[in-house]
Amino acid sequence: MQPRANRVLDAIDANIAVLDSNGLIVSINKGWRDFAAENRLADGSLPRQVEVGVNYLDVCSVADGESSDNSMRIFDGIKAVLDDKKKAFSHEYPCHSPDRQRWFLMKVKALPRSKPREVVVIHIDITDRYLAELQLRNKQQELNMALLQLQELAERIKDSLGPQSFSMSPNALMNLPQNTQGQSDLLQSLSARELEVLSALVRGERNSAIAARLQLSRNSVSTYRSRVFDKLKVESNAQLVALISSHEPRIRSRRSA
Repeated sequence: MQPRANRVLDAIDANIAVLDSNGLIVSINKGWRDFAAENRLADGSLPRQVEVGVNYLDVCSVADGESSDNSMRIFDGIKAVLDDKKKAFSHEYPCHSPDRQRWFLMKVKALPRSKPREVVVIHIDITDRYLAELQLRNKQQELNMALLQLQELAERIKDSLGPQSFSMSPNALMNLPQNTQGQSDLLQSLSARELEVLSALVRGERNSAIAARLQLSRNSVSTYRSRVFDKLKVESNAQLVALISSHEPRIRSRRSA
């Protein structure tokens, strides 16, 4: 490569090597050299398997231990690009050091108009992005667990109050006793459709079931649900169930009278 091309590669914040058609490393950039220097062997020497002149395919094919599966996938990917079976190849993999966990993204692309075919191999540190995505997945799992616990709580409340406890019609919901006039005023602000959705929510029905029974789309049910929450000043199904169930015995008493 020309010196100018080398300077360009050295300026890129990634570990880059160029392989010839046999998989031999013919050029490396500063990032590649720096990474090798930062990950010396136990005796303090540089890892020789990443130097210019080394066959990178051979290095991948003889890897063992926990990294062997990733190494073979990388071997197959590089070989496929060299053999013109793929235009490009990418693979995310862990590369932990003794003092920290790290993840990298490897990209392999053919050099344009190279004959015999040569490829550029790029390793990009994606540790920050990977950890952020991992944290997001963990938060999503926590949210899903909280929603599941909320659903179970609603079911337990419904079971504890008996099979008829949530059989209120929209009209019955409007007949709150006078000493709960505040809640009654809030209920008065609900439309007929919102009352239908409210009654279904209190019975523990899911949005999909409400949508099918009322012949609405799921998005419409979600919209009505949000309006009910806003008007009744609650933030969850559990609060909604608690609000209505606290008045339901008096409602049943009035209806039986």
